[in-house]
Amino acid sequence: MKLQEIADIIKGAYHKEELGVNVETYQELTMKSLEPISFIDDRNLITISPQGGIPFEELTQEGDIIVSLHFPIIACYVESEQAGYALPHYMAIIRLRPYINMDSRFIAQFINSSRGRESLGKEVSSIYTIQPTTLSLTYLNNVDILKKQNELLTSL
Repeated sequence: MKLQEIADIIKGAYHKEELGVNVETYQELTMKSLEPISFIDDRNLITISPQGGIPFEELTQEGDIIVSLHFPIIACYVESEQAGYALPHYMAIIRLRPYINMDSRFIAQFINSSRGRESLGKEVSSIYTIQPTTLSLTYLNNVDILKKQNELLTSL
């Protein structure tokens, strides 16, 4: 089962700052906010004031998975008190579709696991002869999160 079949993946955007009074501010994640043990460190956020605001769909929601698109890839689960954070251009949100009955923490653990990194690495290294420093959404969309489990089930 490919990730794009069960989840929407939303890439962060560049946020041009707006100066002035009465400007809406947001807390934005940074690379230091993502801990390798799958949680978000709220002490390493920055405050931004983007022009025109940020659409609701591009803000974190409880149950989302945040993934850094730069190596090393780190995936973190968003808790309820971490909803509403803005995403920089070098991160993406993995948001399970409402009809999918799966705990999104599984996806975070899969991406952070050696098997997940191996799956992503095979996708990327099949195209490039060197290890790239960024992960394209194409590879993230097409990673097969249940390939090994499906192989075990069909071999019985």
